[in-house]
Amino acid sequence: MTLKQLRYLIAIAEAGSFSAAARNAYIAQPALSRQIGMLEEELEMRLLQRQHDGVVLTDAGRRLYEVARSVVQKIDSVKDELVSTKGDPKGQVSIAVPVAASALLLPQIIMQAREKFPGIDLQVRDGLSSEAGQAIELGKVDFGVVPNAEELEHVRAEPVLIEELCWYGRVETATQGDTISFAEAAATPLVMGPRLLHLRRRVEQVAMEQGITLNIRYEQHSAQGISSLVRSGLAATITSWPALEEQFHPQARRIVEPSIRRTVSIAYSVHRPLTFAASCMRDLVRNILIELAQSGRWHGEPVHPSPALDD
Repeated sequence: MTLKQLRYLIAIAEAGSFSAAARNAYIAQPALSRQIGMLEEELEMRLLQRQHDGVVLTDAGRRLYEVARSVVQKIDSVKDELVSTKGDPKGQVSIAVPVAASALLLPQIIMQAREKFPGIDLQVRDGLSSEAGQAIELGKVDFGVVPNAEELEHVRAEPVLIEELCWYGRVETATQGDTISFAEAAATPLVMGPRLLHLRRRVEQVAMEQGITLNIRYEQHSAQGISSLVRSGLAATITSWPALEEQFHPQARRIVEPSIRRTVSIAYSVHRPLTFAASCMRDLVRNILIELAQSGRWHGEPVHPSPALDD
């Protein structure tokens, strides 16, 4: 069994026919058929079933195809890694960002990555903090930006920002100004996300510690649903600064007495060490987060990296 034969099997499975695979692989069809025949003879099993309109994988062929895809991807990633060590990072990098901050982060990440690392094939997925955390734990992404890294298992977390939560609303309050006490914020009619969100759990934790009851009138699963109720004046919300910045910046008030803070980290699975390309993207994303905090577009304080941080 050779790597060439595995690549040919992948080409046939994905093209659906010998003729199309031969064209895609730039090989004569008889030579392609001969290589697959040799592979089937060595394994003593049929891998492909010929049909009038092409070929399909047998059960054994489907299993070998899955293994072959994994092997080829790993070998190709090693090649990318070796090229990357010359200072030109290459390869695929997948990252997760919180949906609440995606409007703020996505354009910055994509534009800067395109400019600085054209050899990186970047994939960015946004979702709820719980979804991002699960993707990191399972190694489905290289790394992610998450506020709940302390809840994840088998994950290495690098704190980047300590962010402050804010109150957004158009409902009447007893006091005015740039700040609002947590007790007053909790007493206003609130719309919050579900408890599976780290933000909701963090706010409830502080309320419990302070002996304060949250006046949660509505629960919504989307930022659009929350923003519609806030815009209408039916409720206020407590959230991070990037989440609703565009809609509610004039109505934002920082929560005090006590302030509600949480750590935003870059996290990745200990079972999926960062490649050179992923490390470059990790550093780029960290710098973006710090720049956003320093410019005031993300209310938070940068955390100085540990001297023992490994690349």
